[in-house]
Amino acid sequence: MNIRWGKMITDFSDVERASADGFDQVQPMVRYFMGLNDEQYALAGEHFQQSGLGPEICSSPLPAEVVVAQAGFNIYVWTEYLKKAVQRVAGLGCKKIVWSDGRARALPLEGDKSEVKSQVLQFLYMLCEIADNFGITILVEPLGPRRTNFLNSMDELIDVLPLVGKENCSVLISLRELAEIGLDVNNLNTYTPYISHVQMENPLEQRGPRRSPRPGDGFDYRPFLRGLHLISYDGVITLPEDADHISLQYCRGLWDEIKQSKP
Repeated sequence: MNIRWGKMITDFSDVERASADGFDQVQPMVRYFMGLNDEQYALAGEHFQQSGLGPEICSSPLPAEVVVAQAGFNIYVWTEYLKKAVQRVAGLGCKKIVWSDGRARALPLEGDKSEVKSQVLQFLYMLCEIADNFGITILVEPLGPRRTNFLNSMDELIDVLPLVGKENCSVLISLRELAEIGLDVNNLNTYTPYISHVQMENPLEQRGPRRSPRPGDGFDYRPFLRGLHLISYDGVITLPEDADHISLQYCRGLWDEIKQSKP
C-alpha cells in the first residue's frame, strides 16, 4: 500500500517547512490561489516545483463566506470563479478537491428544505462538471451535526452521489468526524469503494483548530490506522496545519507497526 503523508497548509511559507519535515504532499486551499495575480501564481508553481511537494489534493473551493444552501446563492455567478479556480490548481498538479465546509451546506432550520438540497446538489454537479475537464475528482466529507445538518453520515452521502450524477464525485473521511457521523473504524470495509482520501487529526481536540497526532496526546490512533490497513487504503493521509516532523514520524511509525503486525 503506497501511503503518502500530506500536511494542510494555509500559506506558501509552510511549503518549505513541510518539505524539510519529510512530508510527501501539501494540501493548500483552492481559494488561496484566487488571490494571486498571474505573476504570483507563476511564482507559486515554481515554489511547489522547487520544494518537490505537489499539491495533489486541495481544499475549500469557495471563499469562506459563501453559503451554497441559502436563498440568493447564484450558481451561475460562481461558475466562472470556479472555472478559473479549478484551472489554476490543475496547473499545479491537483488531482482531488476536498469540500468539507459544513457551513456552506447547512440547511435552513425552518421551511421546506427540498429546494435548498437541490441547490446544493446542483452546485456539486457544476463543480464536478468543471473539475472533470481537468481530470480532477471532487471529494465531499460527511460531517457531524455540530458542523452542519446535511450529509451527516456515510450512508446519507452515498445515497446522494447518484443524484449528483457525476463519476468524479467521491468521499473523504476524517478521523476527527468518525464518532460524530456514527462510523465505526471496524466497519470501514463497508465503504471501501467510496473512501478516496483520509484526514487524520486528534479527535479529542474538538473545540480548537485541527491538531496533529503526537506521542502522548491521549488518543490511540492504531484502531483507525488498522482499519485503513484492512481495507488496503492506498492514498494520501493528510495531517493538520500544526503537524511537524515529530507528528509525521509518529504516524509513520504507527503505520509501519500495523503493517508488520500479524492479523
